[in-house]
Amino acid sequence: MAYEFVDDEPKGRYEELPANPPTRGGAEGSWTAPPPSRMSRIARGLADPIEGGAQLLTKVLAPDVVQAGNRFNNWLADKTGLVARLPEGGVDQQVRESEQSYQAARGPNAGFDAYRTIGNVLSPANLALAAGAPAALTLPGRMAVGSGIGLTSAALNPVNSEDYWSEKRKQLGAGTVLGAATPMITSAIGRVISPNASTNPNLQLLRNEGVRPTVGQSLGGWANAAEEKAASLPIMGDMISRARTQAQRDFNQAAINRATAPINARVQGTGQDAVREAGDLIGDAYAAARNQMGSFQIDPQGAAEIARIRTMVGQLPRQQQRTFQNTFDSIFTDISPNGTIGANVFKRIDSKIGKDAADFTGSTDAYQRQLGDALTELQTSIAAAGRRANPEADAMFTAADRAYANLVRLEGASKAAINSEGVFTPGQLNAAIRQADQSVRKRAVGRGTSLMQDLGNAGQQVLGNKVPNSGTADRLMLGAAGVGAGAVNPAIPLGLLGGAAMYTGPMQSLLRGAVASRPESAQAVRNALWQASPGLLPLSAQVGLGLLE
Repeated sequence: MAYEFVDDEPKGRYEELPANPPTRGGAEGSWTAPPPSRMSRIARGLADPIEGGAQLLTKVLAPDVVQAGNRFNNWLADKTGLVARLPEGGVDQQVRESEQSYQAARGPNAGFDAYRTIGNVLSPANLALAAGAPAALTLPGRMAVGSGIGLTSAALNPVNSEDYWSEKRKQLGAGTVLGAATPMITSAIGRVISPNASTNPNLQLLRNEGVRPTVGQSLGGWANAAEEKAASLPIMGDMISRARTQAQRDFNQAAINRATAPINARVQGTGQDAVREAGDLIGDAYAAARNQMGSFQIDPQGAAEIARIRTMVGQLPRQQQRTFQNTFDSIFTDISPNGTIGANVFKRIDSKIGKDAADFTGSTDAYQRQLGDALTELQTSIAAAGRRANPEADAMFTAADRAYANLVRLEGASKAAINSEGVFTPGQLNAAIRQADQSVRKRAVGRGTSLMQDLGNAGQQVLGNKVPNSGTADRLMLGAAGVGAGAVNPAIPLGLLGGAAMYTGPMQSLLRGAVASRPESAQAVRNALWQASPGLLPLSAQVGLGLLE
């Protein structure tokens, strides 16, 4: 047992001290209560929504109902002692007096009450708000949900001012704003950790193909739109247009090398010359496949196909029948008596049939075109028999066929870009892909599986179809104006030069890597933030309200 000597009596006396004695403070001989403990501050926060809810209820109910409730409370307190008596001012006065005592115990300049805020967040009322938040999939939806939860959480906070509604309006406004801001902030943090560019499959496909989009194209959306507008600025605009032009040429280079990839060849450059070089390389691949072809005989499958073709020709007018028979007789005189076709013979008859087929296929006469189709099928059947007999040559022909199918699309895009010397846009490539699709009702294009369509779609989504304007007279005039603006404010041309420096090759490479390269775990962190944002709503609202006070 502890005792304290009290010197406010003439003779002095000893009094028993409580287990947790108050500390001396203020004037000589006065005492103040000790500051509240951490647990008591948390408990205070847990009770706040209860007190705040009761206080709000007394403000919205009719005065007669409130007074009747106060009288019943005090009767219960007097009779049972289960509840505390309310002062004359009711719950409102009780809350204010309790808060004054609490803040006096904390002392002056106590600052932000973190433990009380923890209690607020952990209160059953706020936990229920977080748990019951509807799952909104979009950011605006989550912001709307957040504003509602922030508003409700703020409505349950007690008001310690005598002007209740003025203070409550501030609380409600702060809770609504902070509740709406929380999903936006967590989304922004998530985008920094894992930008959309780092998970954009179209962007990754282009980068894997060697295409170098600008940082604006990589980010897409508003960043791309802002970069397009900035391309009209003096000095800086030239660098932006140059970088975007390079991205378009990279795209053309990727498409050209897609065409020649099956034959393991690459072309350097873009435009009509590069397309022509790709075609020449594919032609060389066919020649190499023919050279690889050894002697072979027409097998039963080939013989059946040729018989079917001759039957089809028998339906044509006599003139076309005679022409087909002349070609047929001329090529089969080179075949040995046992039916063997030598390598050199194959090349000769393949060339002969191919030339005749091309002449007739391009005719305006329908029967002539049908004759051309029959000769083309004859050429295909003989070549197929040779490929079945020569697997190595067959593999080379297959690679050349795949390359040629890609070349058809490439040449279609280049023809559409005749005004830009064959340097095409993603949209022009997609149009050529659709035109070359031979599937029924162009189903391959509809399903997104047509040749080169993945590249065309990725270019469309990331690069777009605007042809950059570089080096034009209007840009040169703007550049002169930008330099001249230095006489008004030297920061103007310096800022434009700084922006231009951002579009040099090394800086663009660095910026692309910053927005498009992330470890796999980054997306998981971003998703976790997105999922956790509803649970953070009461926390943000209560922290904001605590700082507001």
